[in-house]
Amino acid sequence: MLGFLQSVICLILAICSDVEPLRRTTFKAAVYEHAVILSEVRHENVSVSRTTALQHMMKNLNIYRSQVETSASQGVDIIVFPEDGIYGMGFTRRALSAYLEYIPGPKNESWNACSEPKRYPDTEVQHFLSCLAKNNSMFVVANFGDRQPCSKTTNSSCPSDGHFQYNTDVVYDPQGILIAKYHKLNLFFESQFDFPPSAEVVTFNTPFGVFGMFTCFDIIFHDPTIDLLNLGVRNIVFPTAWMDAPPLLSAVQFHSAFARGNGINFLSANINWPLLRFHGSGIYTPDGVLTYYYNDKERRGQLLIADVPIIRTAAEAQYTDASSVVKFNQEPLVHLPPMMSSSASNGGRDNSTFSSLVFHDLFTFKYLDDAPAGTLSVCNNALCCYLDYDRDIVSSDVYAFGAFDGLHTYQGTYYIQVCTILKCEGHTKSSCGKPTSEASTHFRKIKISGNFSSPYVFPEVLTYRNGSLAVPLQHTWDYAPSVLSMDTRVTDPVMSAGLFGRVYTESDSNGHDQPGTPHQIN
Repeated sequence: MLGFLQSVICLILAICSDVEPLRRTTFKAAVYEHAVILSEVRHENVSVSRTTALQHMMKNLNIYRSQVETSASQGVDIIVFPEDGIYGMGFTRRALSAYLEYIPGPKNESWNACSEPKRYPDTEVQHFLSCLAKNNSMFVVANFGDRQPCSKTTNSSCPSDGHFQYNTDVVYDPQGILIAKYHKLNLFFESQFDFPPSAEVVTFNTPFGVFGMFTCFDIIFHDPTIDLLNLGVRNIVFPTAWMDAPPLLSAVQFHSAFARGNGINFLSANINWPLLRFHGSGIYTPDGVLTYYYNDKERRGQLLIADVPIIRTAAEAQYTDASSVVKFNQEPLVHLPPMMSSSASNGGRDNSTFSSLVFHDLFTFKYLDDAPAGTLSVCNNALCCYLDYDRDIVSSDVYAFGAFDGLHTYQGTYYIQVCTILKCEGHTKSSCGKPTSEASTHFRKIKISGNFSSPYVFPEVLTYRNGSLAVPLQHTWDYAPSVLSMDTRVTDPVMSAGLFGRVYTESDSNGHDQPGTPHQIN
């Protein structure tokens, strides 16, 4: 009888353990913004010994260890570390070489570097990361350099030093097994690395959902980001070394907008180097910002932890591989009302259109009136944008509403459509679009819409709080396809708010001619 009862109890426990992942409604995520310790010889065209490279990397890895242990004590399921966090950026190819390790393909073999450290030589970093995951029962996502040997006799693209160097994301499961590896496709002035020969769509499974991964500049382009979304992936890990570029591309602003517009969970880990504008990390969801860190004043790392809602999708359950990617036909999602001028008197301010540069793109603008409320419409090429607003009047703050529909050609080439209200840096027309560091105006209402030709539209809100840029937390403003709405729930002064749309075309370029046929969606 006792044996029977034990069997029944074991069966019940087994059934409960199988259904428990389905009952979970959240998972606990962490991202770490890392004030990376840099190499003193990274800019020099010299070889570095492996011993010197390891000594340098261990300074950063020991910080990683303390963050993982702190996260484990709080029950974290997955942690994401930033791009270049283990050794820093700005290396020459030759100086970086000793830092890299051969990283095997998880699709070809299963390897637990913590349990089997001698399978491959010179893999100390992988052993360290694997043990971090295993010893703390956590998924660990890190960015590191992959060194893949090659020969000119078999591969004409093989570099003269006999190996490829790839900017690489790696994922270890809670047992310490390497389960995913991704080579960054869209390099951003990274001559120390090679472009991979083809786009990779990389995912990994967890008890709380399927995750995709890409790195920094990848977020701007179709491959692999849209391929992942078209597969139904709704969780993204995002190691990045992102240089802040307000008023449209501040890290916390744009990455939270990408999550909101695509209806995904997005774990973004940035490095912290305010002197060169590297800062801004966060945990973002389809409902907005759960937590973020924005420190542009001092070099200081920060661990962020949040309970993230689990997104259950039918596509996730049926996930197979990248061959099932479905293309999305782009159709206008919003039809604007007839063109309207301001509903209030303009108080003497010239409300005709004018042009001004925003991050090297020539926008068409109209000033907001001196009256507290009004409506505006402005067009640029085929894009027309509509604004309805209500605000306090602060004489020192000048705002303009603008539109841009065209090919962005600065530091990459890609087609964008943007509707934005922003605070001008000064009182001249040419100051509208320049980064500004403070604002005093509170808005009681902002509603922005546009006739975008793409479904890929990302709603952005950037505010001012305690002497720094900020983003409102979740449930403080609303978004429907191509319509952003704010009210008095946003209590901070507004720096900018708008809709950032991407139209993926054959003209898009990351600065490298990729093999194969580019995507064009029309």
